[in-house]
Amino acid sequence: MASEKAAYTITDRATYLATKGKLALDILVEGDKELLNIYHVMQVNPNKSNKINADGAKAFVDFMIAKDTQETVGKFGLISSARPFSSPITGKMRPN
Repeated sequence: MASEKAAYTITDRATYLATKGKLALDILVEGDKELLNIYHVMQVNPNKSNKINADGAKAFVDFMIAKDTQETVGKFGLISSARPFSSPITGKMRPN
């Protein structure tokens, strides 16, 4: 709709790159820390419910933060775009 109305919009890089062929929009601002959209993966406390698959949750977290997975995340989108859809940050940030 923003493209049809020649309006401004905010979107994530993956959505923009996946749809830019159908849009008449340009990126005006990028890279500002206020626009950083971080996705997290975390294992919930298995003591909170007997329905939590703690082993499966740990396996998923381990998979998501594995070097090979992070490399795949960093390359995702390169086939259809000149830039990856996201940038892995595993190990670059520490919790407060």
